[in-house]
Amino acid sequence: MRVYAAPMEGVTGYIWRNAHRAVFPGTDRYFTPFVVATYTRSFKHKEKEDVSPAHNQGADLVPQILANKADEFLWAASYMADLGYREVNLNLGCPVPMVARKGKGSGFLKDPDALDAFLEEVFEGLEASDSLRGLGLSLKTRTGVEDSSEAEDLYRVYRRYPLSELIIHPRTARMLYKGLPDLSSYASFFEGDKPFPVCYNGDIWGREDADFVGRAFPGTDALMTGRGMLRNPGLTRELKGGQPMTLPELRCFHDLVFQGYREVLPGPMVCVSRMKELWTHMGSLFPGSGKKVKAIYKAKSLPEYEAAVRILFGTGTLEPSSRLRLSGAPGATGNPY
Repeated sequence: MRVYAAPMEGVTGYIWRNAHRAVFPGTDRYFTPFVVATYTRSFKHKEKEDVSPAHNQGADLVPQILANKADEFLWAASYMADLGYREVNLNLGCPVPMVARKGKGSGFLKDPDALDAFLEEVFEGLEASDSLRGLGLSLKTRTGVEDSSEAEDLYRVYRRYPLSELIIHPRTARMLYKGLPDLSSYASFFEGDKPFPVCYNGDIWGREDADFVGRAFPGTDALMTGRGMLRNPGLTRELKGGQPMTLPELRCFHDLVFQGYREVLPGPMVCVSRMKELWTHMGSLFPGSGKKVKAIYKAKSLPEYEAAVRILFGTGTLEPSSRLRLSGAPGATGNPY
């Protein structure tokens, strides 16, 4: 099964992606953290840098766009098409309140009729433009805002359009990333026709989670993992039947990311701060080294950070394998473990 790397703002930018591809090849597709389409018809400098082809050579990369107005989305899609991208992704999944309150991301799911009208206008615009005709459009969605029963109306809308792919995260916006995915809301998509490929996203932490999704939902075409891959950068290889990540591989990956940040970020402590954010995920790889991981978080200078990292890699024990036992999620069909 194909494996995708989910986007996460501030973490999975091109520096992380390029380091990941170099040390852990095999991930089939990457998605950029969302770029925001606005009335100004311009992107922030960091957004332009992240989608620049010069920073993503050889990557199968899909730019993700955050928008709730068709004309703004079409402008952003045109920008990406001019860069050579042949697919864009609409973010209907971000549950962060400051995004959702503006009616964007998962906040757009509150009004299926408005979403339907938006998609109709977008697809008409794609077809009407010589430069946009043939550009693929995929969606990354939650299954509702308050309750997963909302999924039925959303799926009815999605099926009306020639999507290149539908990526389903079976949590509601209200859940954020808490609790277990509601797999019954994911399964309900397959009760009707399947007019386009479907990707499962949500709590893929290890091989057993991936195997469960494949057995329980054989119509699934791909898996997307976010926090699981941030925690364990070698996860794709495990999901595809390969060996667990080694400590030297993780050290190489860390060093590439750190060096990349030092080349583009303003000052060593900005780099350290960015690396600490990554360690909030990777730190759990060392369950017997809590004090050593904590020393990384407490570092107040570049030398302190480098020393703490050196000690952890020199003496820590890596335990990359993990699972959340998706078979225990609501709506799971049996327990294959």
